[in-house]
Amino acid sequence: MDHSAYCLRPEFTQSLATRLLAGQSINLISPHGQGRRRTLQDLRHTLGQSLVIYQISMRDYHADIKGFYNELSIQMSHPCLEDDDLAGLFDAIEQSGQQALLILHNFDEIRNRMALAGGYNQAFMQALNSVSHRDNIALLCVGESEYGDYLLQADGTAVSDSKLDADLLGLPALRHDQLLCELQRRALPLSATELNELTGWLLGRHAPYSILDEKNIDWFKQRGWKP
Repeated sequence: MDHSAYCLRPEFTQSLATRLLAGQSINLISPHGQGRRRTLQDLRHTLGQSLVIYQISMRDYHADIKGFYNELSIQMSHPCLEDDDLAGLFDAIEQSGQQALLILHNFDEIRNRMALAGGYNQAFMQALNSVSHRDNIALLCVGESEYGDYLLQADGTAVSDSKLDADLLGLPALRHDQLLCELQRRALPLSATELNELTGWLLGRHAPYSILDEKNIDWFKQRGWKP
């Protein structure tokens, strides 16, 4: 099925899906409000049943590695990981031949002083980095910024050897035609001229997609974007 009519950024999403199906590790970076979560939704639609997808928001577990492992174990229907052995779990997936994708949303949330105390360490990063050398597992980390080393000491200095081995990829800025199509998909009670005006107004804001998602139908009916 062609999901391009649904996607916010059809060409980009298809390209991203192709790279992940090839087993790449990617660090997707974008400022807030550009539609990162929507991109992940579109990616799921595009990939369909091509592989098994596991997704975790690191915002929920940025200082709780035990919670991270428990959530991952639940999603994978796998017994609780012994000794936090993420690499061992990747080994099991690789040996099974199952094609899998691990998505870590808000990945840069672990770059804080609580993460190290919460159990994240170099071994965790090394396990993630091992994905790029595995045949049937892909990794997609999503965040607002990319860092040389992700883990921090209590004094705020970076922990050495806590880099992420993944291809850096920026989420393209929304184009006028893409955002206009999104407005049309939402069947807002606006004329074609007003939809075009609203698209231009949104693109002039710092977080256009977040604004679009946050406003209720009355705001659109009342033409809230107009002076």
